[in-house]
Amino acid sequence: MAQPHKLGLLAAALLLLANANAAYANSEKNLLTGHSTPMESSLAFQFFDLASQQAAVANSTGIQLARSSEPRGTYDDALCDRDVARIRDAIHNMEEWALEFPDTWGRLPMGFFWGHLISMGQYEECVAATATYGSELNGQYCLARLNITQFYSKVKRRHEEFSRINYKQTDPEIFELGVCVPSTCSAEKTDALLKYAIAHLYGNDVIDLSFPMVQQKWCKYNAPVELRGVDIFAIVFFSLIIFFLLASSVYDFVQTRKGAPKRPLFLAFSVLHNAPKIFTVKKVNNPNVIHCLNGLRCFSMMWVVFGHGYMTFYDLPHINRNKFYTWVQTPYSMLVQNGSLCVDTFFFMSGLLMCWGAFREMERTKGKLNIPMMYFHRYIRLTPVVAVVVLYIMSLYRYSGAGPMWFKLGTQDQRCADTWWATLLYVQNYAFPYSICVSQSWYLAVDTQLYFLSPLFLIPLYKWGKKALIPIGIFGILCLGCTVATFLHNDFTLFRVQDDHVDLRQRLTYYPTHTRIPTWLIGVIFGYFLFTRNRGRQIPLARHWVITGWVLAFGTMLADMWGPFWRILPDTPDSPLIEGALFEPLSRSSWALAIGWIVWACYNGHGGLINDFLSWGFFTGFSRLCYCMYVIHRIVQLVNAARLQTDTHFSDYDAILRWWHDFGITLTLSIFATLAFEAPILGIEKAIFGRGDAKPAPKKPAAVESEKTAPIIEQSADIAPATNGVEQVPEVEPIASRAEDPSKA
Repeated sequence: MAQPHKLGLLAAALLLLANANAAYANSEKNLLTGHSTPMESSLAFQFFDLASQQAAVANSTGIQLARSSEPRGTYDDALCDRDVARIRDAIHNMEEWALEFPDTWGRLPMGFFWGHLISMGQYEECVAATATYGSELNGQYCLARLNITQFYSKVKRRHEEFSRINYKQTDPEIFELGVCVPSTCSAEKTDALLKYAIAHLYGNDVIDLSFPMVQQKWCKYNAPVELRGVDIFAIVFFSLIIFFLLASSVYDFVQTRKGAPKRPLFLAFSVLHNAPKIFTVKKVNNPNVIHCLNGLRCFSMMWVVFGHGYMTFYDLPHINRNKFYTWVQTPYSMLVQNGSLCVDTFFFMSGLLMCWGAFREMERTKGKLNIPMMYFHRYIRLTPVVAVVVLYIMSLYRYSGAGPMWFKLGTQDQRCADTWWATLLYVQNYAFPYSICVSQSWYLAVDTQLYFLSPLFLIPLYKWGKKALIPIGIFGILCLGCTVATFLHNDFTLFRVQDDHVDLRQRLTYYPTHTRIPTWLIGVIFGYFLFTRNRGRQIPLARHWVITGWVLAFGTMLADMWGPFWRILPDTPDSPLIEGALFEPLSRSSWALAIGWIVWACYNGHGGLINDFLSWGFFTGFSRLCYCMYVIHRIVQLVNAARLQTDTHFSDYDAILRWWHDFGITLTLSIFATLAFEAPILGIEKAIFGRGDAKPAPKKPAAVESEKTAPIIEQSADIAPATNGVEQVPEVEPIASRAEDPSKA
């Protein structure tokens, strides 16, 4: 009985040796530099031959190459071996269903030395591949990660003749390859088979075979959708919202046709009632309304989407990915690298509007603020849209896309699994700075925390006037010093792209509330003087001083944006740490001062064409969507990027095309979100609390007698905070109002 066993073992060994020799004879096509075809000479084709041979040897000797430890019941090593053999036989028989398996594999590689380190293959074809042998045989797509450090260490590099910024460019370590195997093969089994095939085709000195190539989280096959409880809740919730929109709109239409009175609560969800509040623009000829803020808000919002778009754009599978290292030395890249300045515009406006609205309320109530109600209104007006986005991420987000890039970018729901509650409490910037659920919501957290702290500044300012400016100014300077000290202590560099600890830098200098207080306080102080000294009238200024102010403002903004550009050029020495430590906080504050001049000049009639443009009625309507756009835009960008299944090209033109793509979808969804969530909340709030029913104050204020007793003046709801008890202007509907900062970016 032993003799036949030995003969079988010998035959299997000879068969394996013959195939290995044939593979080596053909291996002029190196794994990472040579040409490959989808047929016999490719890794994809040879994989099924070698995997079947390995299974035959294992069955003869009783030795398994790998045992699956995966918990999922669909995986079975014996069935995997059987299905691989069936695919191999059908391939040799030129059956189309089987040829689809190697056809869907990624090809090795194209543009490798320009940073193209992924070959995705054809995901949809793989997961759709199927055949019937009495039982189903289905395809499973896996994105394998091959450690190529051994190969790249043999490459003789070009040196000084190739000019490139290289402070962040490192040797590639991982090449990602799309593979298609039977759905019965576990990730562990596929990993072992792939390593076996690579070792026999290309040897052991090209790929680090000790590195795990295939992981379960990066494998996917078609499986029946199993809805979780949160998924069912989300479907029911969104269905109810649509029902409310339809029912309320029908009620509005019917009552209008009848000429019958309407109940405000029943109109809360009416599209017919709320849509005109978004799209109808009525020019308020009132010197007390700061129209230019709408333009500043809208441009800053577009800049936010633009900057975040580049962050996602960089992660796409570019065939020329290394182009990034020369792109960062272009002046155009400064719009992205210093794009965070647009956030300081919003913090400035937030402080200004907070002070203006609070002073109006305290004048009406003789110096009192209803702080609990102020906090309550702030929370219920901001949170619904945020909560809906969190619900979507934790439920239906996972069904929004699939594919190789989804493995890499479609992980937002995992970030929310443990951190969603911090987002709804607006403490995520401190509680989970490395895994914020809605990544851009750090701003909402900072702004909300500043809102809760605002009475500490507003009440002293109202009661003591300029005397309170001294301690407030000292506090702001201390916060600036704290940021400078943090930079120096942690050796943070001038540019983020130069920093080796970007996540730590974000946690310590970008997300914390205390690092944003100086810019916000500049807005508060500016709002104080604008309200007490300037409201309702225009201050004349000599032409030469107006020109000087505009030159200084634009010069400051240009210096903040492009001043450090020369430091990033390849032949420029690195900046000292103190330069980066001073530039980061001072650029934020100086930017806010420049924005302050623009607001003051436009408010006082010194803005000319700039004021006409920023005050354009189009921006008034657009600004009413800015809050929803801010909350929604990042998830739109991530979904659009994660759904990609083909290679892309890195260039500014391609990035702008993608920006328009993302911006258009975000705008559309923001209109729906405003009508379905934000506007109804404002309507319900008005129906219950009666906010907005008070008659407007006189348009022309009386003479200012003191800093604290000036009469209430009219202020557009587009500008005034909506959470501090301020009466709304009847000709501008409440939908235009937003917490204390309408822009929220």
